[in-house]
Amino acid sequence: MKYGFYKTPLISIMNRKKDIHYTILLFLLIIIPIIAGAQEPSTPIYIALHNYNQKNQPIRYFSELKEIYTGNEFNNYWLTSDRENLHSFLLLIQKSSYLGLDSNEYQIKLIRRIIEKKTISIDSTNADISITAAAIGFVYDVLIGNIHNEIQYNGIKYNPSCYLIAPTIKDCLLEKGINRLLNKIESKDPDYQSVKKYLLFYLNIVSNNSFIEIPVKSSIVNTYNKPLINRLYQLGYLATDSMHLTDLFIKNAIKKAQEDYGLIIDGRLKSTTLDALNKPIKYRIKELSETLNTIRWLSCLKNNSTIIVVNVPSASLLLYERGKLILESNVIIGKKSTPTPTLASNINEVVLYPYWHVPYKIATTEILPAIKRNANYLSANKLEVLSVRGNIVKPNTINWNQLSTSNFPYTFRQLTGCENSLGLYKLNFYNPFSVYLHDTPNKYLFSMNKRFFSHGCIRVQKAQELAYCLLKRNHLAIDTLIIKGCIKNQPPIIIPIAEKTAVFVLYHTAWINNKNNVTFYEDIYNKNAF
Repeated sequence: MKYGFYKTPLISIMNRKKDIHYTILLFLLIIIPIIAGAQEPSTPIYIALHNYNQKNQPIRYFSELKEIYTGNEFNNYWLTSDRENLHSFLLLIQKSSYLGLDSNEYQIKLIRRIIEKKTISIDSTNADISITAAAIGFVYDVLIGNIHNEIQYNGIKYNPSCYLIAPTIKDCLLEKGINRLLNKIESKDPDYQSVKKYLLFYLNIVSNNSFIEIPVKSSIVNTYNKPLINRLYQLGYLATDSMHLTDLFIKNAIKKAQEDYGLIIDGRLKSTTLDALNKPIKYRIKELSETLNTIRWLSCLKNNSTIIVVNVPSASLLLYERGKLILESNVIIGKKSTPTPTLASNINEVVLYPYWHVPYKIATTEILPAIKRNANYLSANKLEVLSVRGNIVKPNTINWNQLSTSNFPYTFRQLTGCENSLGLYKLNFYNPFSVYLHDTPNKYLFSMNKRFFSHGCIRVQKAQELAYCLLKRNHLAIDTLIIKGCIKNQPPIIIPIAEKTAVFVLYHTAWINNKNNVTFYEDIYNKNAF
């Protein structure tokens, strides 16, 4: 018998109500015991973390701690009967210096006291939490670096967060595998491995009980200069310090050292070579440790996007695309009186045939005096004069002698073309210092060993190749520029960058090149107060 929607028998409705009642009753019989038994954990670890959270007491790595202890039902990981994890972690952090880190930042004193049982009474709950927080800090530092020298401007608010740190630690703890932790997390990046190798070399030098640093004072290159022979042997540039050496062997050893120190390779003991050789080994260790941590800090962006890294002391530029180095270029950096600032920003556009709007300081302290000496200076250098409103002003209508550094209501603009100070390419990125990457017509300076000549901006030897890489598929404008070359009075062509590209300008006196070799450079701005 079929029933319509409004013709359902009463008995059927009553049966359905019974079914509903039975279902609800059965649900309650099942769920109530579950709810009753689902009480919060009552372990000391849980209570301690809960109290920290409730009282809004500052506790570092709270979310990571909670996730790690959840895997062990909020019980101790370290202060247990076998202490296997604790012993493994101690062995790990004892070698922190070989990773460019400081073991004192990872509760090493507390762990030693616990293992040696020198602590009469200890709060095992807070000690366990403290050691877990130290393990989190250690993994953070190995993965993303322990950066102490902040850059002057971080326009991208870069904070690396591409690693799953808590699950990695939790798995190692549960498997009693803390001894395998470093193998899981340490970078295989060639740059990282090169710097670490150098760091190990210098640490092994100072660990030798017979290690003594005797400065080299004489510039004579021969077998009678015993401090020189000792230093070259100490630094690994001579295989022996015996009397069987020749003057030629010593000269060749100096050349090897000069290559590592970014100096002119001539085998002579000039003041720059003597200064480099006499740098204390602890100074080199500090340099390498900072570089190692910066490489870690950059790793998230370097491996997952396109980034440009400019290093000031080496006056070099490296372009990485998802971990692969695709371009290296010499650059010209700010001189000591007008230093290039350290920064992080995003390149937003490439400008072809750029104008050069002369900065106020250069205009008033350099160009204005030149105009007063030579009335033809502006035309010779293809400079226009602009009013406050941006209108072109004829130079012969201006009384230049009445103008000064405190009274100068004009702007100089250099016309576009091959003779423009910015060349044919300019890469813009926001920063409060008004610096940018750009081309230059004066290419000869790139062959200099020391390239510190600019007013703060960064001149790029391979500006065309760099622009090509950043614009990717949008090559038409550059292709046209290459074909046509210099066009007189060509208006600037602005091309937006399709893919966000971070640029970092850093300051490291130990740095790597495109062959993953480490070179030490002069502290040109005297920033390293070691």
